[in-house]
Amino acid sequence: MKYNTELKPLIIPEYGRHIHSMVDSLLSIKDSKKRNEQANVLINIMGNLNPHLRDVEEYRHKLWDHLFIMCNHKLDIESPYPKPEIKKNELKQRINNTQGTVRNKHYGKLIIMLIKEAVKIEDTKLQTYALDQIAKQMKRSYLNWNQTNVQDSQIWADLESFSDKDLNLDFNKIIPVFQQNPIRKKTFYKKSNRKNYQKK
Repeated sequence: MKYNTELKPLIIPEYGRHIHSMVDSLLSIKDSKKRNEQANVLINIMGNLNPHLRDVEEYRHKLWDHLFIMCNHKLDIESPYPKPEIKKNELKQRINNTQGTVRNKHYGKLIIMLIKEAVKIEDTKLQTYALDQIAKQMKRSYLNWNQTNVQDSQIWADLESFSDKDLNLDFNKIIPVFQQNPIRKKTFYKKSNRKNYQKK
């Protein structure tokens, strides 16, 4: 059994691997008359993917172009339309990644920046308060993304590793995270338009 990852990549994936295999079989046909007949049959099969456009002139032209592209312009057949030109796609300039990379994406880049700034604080008391608040936010982010419990020691270890400094943190310190109570929706009762008539 072969997996798709072991097979050659599809040139136009929208047509699927069966159409591509039919295109490859056309290349192996030596008789030109039979090859032209099979090419027209294959065009009709490709057109069945969008039957409402099958008889539209522009759409049929596109199908023939796709046939030549899928065979890498190696197919020698009589086409009712001119063969498409071979275009080479060249990457002129690579777009640089301006966002940078984050080791733990569930924390986010902003947390890393906050840790870098908190380390620069000279006041020990203020720095401890800032790191505690950052640890709370890290734990919230971890729980939101992973939906699993996390040890507080893991949060402290990540915080220290992001700071690139030895902060002498207490890894046994509990990080409280308070989750907001879900807001209950008010139940609305449909008002009845019926009038209450008293029986005599």
